[in-house]
Amino acid sequence: MMLYLSGAFLTFSFLLNAFLHDKTTSKTHWQSWMCLIIATLVWPIVLPSIIRKKLSKVSLEEIPLSNQDWDLDSKLT
Repeated sequence: MMLYLSGAFLTFSFLLNAFLHDKTTSKTHWQSWMCLIIATLVWPIVLPSIIRKKLSKVSLEEIPLSNQDWDLDSKLT
């Protein structure tokens, strides 16, 4: 039971943070809050998709290399 509640709390905090930062959604719309509550209740399905989306954003970001990095890389190989 404690594991389920901790996962639900983690999911709720992720979703609430995204919900509060979303400028397009009305904070007084009851359907938005109901969606937040339902997603929290089914967190074993929702949380992995949230994590996968966050990780895909991180892995898709490219870090540009400077000329010094290229020179160092060519010297190492």
